[in-house]
Amino acid sequence: MLEEIINTCEPLIKSIAQKFYGVDYEDLYQVGRIGVIEAYNHYKDDTKTKFTTFAYQYIFGQMYQYTMLNKTIKQNRDNLKLVKLIDKTKNYLEQTLNRVPTMTEISAYLNIPEQTLITSILNTHSILSLDKEMESDTNLYNTIKTTNINEDYIDLNNTLASLNKDEQELIRLRYFEDLTQSETASYLGINQVKVSREEKRVLKKMRTSLNCE
Repeated sequence: MLEEIINTCEPLIKSIAQKFYGVDYEDLYQVGRIGVIEAYNHYKDDTKTKFTTFAYQYIFGQMYQYTMLNKTIKQNRDNLKLVKLIDKTKNYLEQTLNRVPTMTEISAYLNIPEQTLITSILNTHSILSLDKEMESDTNLYNTIKTTNINEDYIDLNNTLASLNKDEQELIRLRYFEDLTQSETASYLGINQVKVSREEKRVLKKMRTSLNCE
């Protein structure tokens, strides 16, 4: 019975699959079949809606989720490749310059916009860094969270992305590179007092963005 229904919905599955790009058709087809099964489990015979009409939202929903998941995985892979390239370049320039290179110098060497590099680093390392306990027994998420926050790391990633370049660089050095305020001040060419003041300001800005206050 169920197999017959799936076969009946095959033209619908194929039609919906054509709406998506960049994903293997056979994978979409199999996901579409799952959508039909899900629709079948929720469908009531006494409804006035045709089954194919009812099943459309389930088939489309399954394909959409699958497509978004694949897109996220691809983006993460691309980010990881870029971060590895950044690390190699950083090590090379550090040996050449006899000091830690700035992000501007790494950007110039790779001929990649500095903002692209910073965003890639934040996107790749944020989840790992959020879970990583630092020497001070704290991390970025614990620093800015309150009991009112739904523990959704996506919100924090979006907040990080909304910061300007200087703010992202400060957060990167303090919470992703694990530098002390003194080390951060030396790296940025400013004094520790300013680092402390700016860090408090940026964290407050992030809390506000996350509706923590």
